[in-house]
Amino acid sequence: MSRLYDNKPLDNLPVQNVKWNGAWSHLAFPKSSKENPGSLCEGKVISQARISITSSDSSVTTKGRYFVLFLEIEKAHRRKYDEEGKEIEPNFSETTKVSTGYLNSSYDVKSKGQTDKLSLGQVKSFIHNSNIEDMLKDLVTKSYGDLFLLFKEEDCEKIELTNGMSVRIKTLGDSPIVESLVIHDEVNLAVKNFVGDDKIGSNWTDKIMKMKGSSGVSKDNVESSEVAEEEWDD
Repeated sequence: MSRLYDNKPLDNLPVQNVKWNGAWSHLAFPKSSKENPGSLCEGKVISQARISITSSDSSVTTKGRYFVLFLEIEKAHRRKYDEEGKEIEPNFSETTKVSTGYLNSSYDVKSKGQTDKLSLGQVKSFIHNSNIEDMLKDLVTKSYGDLFLLFKEEDCEKIELTNGMSVRIKTLGDSPIVESLVIHDEVNLAVKNFVGDDKIGSNWTDKIMKMKGSSGVSKDNVESSEVAEEEWDD
């Protein structure tokens, strides 16, 4: 059974008003695509802030409400798409282990090509937006972490996100905006909450088993199959 959600930590964060030059619209940022793939980041939430974005033009009434997540990045990769524009798994490392014996009793290390891994500097370069950074300059200079991302308030309030939590985040294309976020329970090695690409509370294990069940792998090809491993650790 899920724990009852207590939103007091969110309520305790004061809402800070910031000004945007023009009419703010989340939709103004292009969706992730082959040409604008975005980044896949893994790290920890160091601190948070809560903002209300209003226009510097008093005649514009549109607003945007977000949490600003200050993150310590541990690993990052470039998101990847196939020729048809469907997102596929990035190349997490330049090599892979391929089984050459029964029950993975032996294996070879084979090349997978150039990795999609990104340095912190590369991630910052991809998500850089001078207008957003200027809007938040007073807030950002007072906080810690490697970088910050904007997370829609309506999504943040659906999950239990507190400082110190480990997360995996997809950015909305090459922008400092969260497209999807997964919280990792490091104690139980499981996904706790998911926001973005699917419904909240989806069973991660069921998804993985469903994909494995439809993969068509049989005993006959065990000897040439890739060894399953956590490629984020490469």
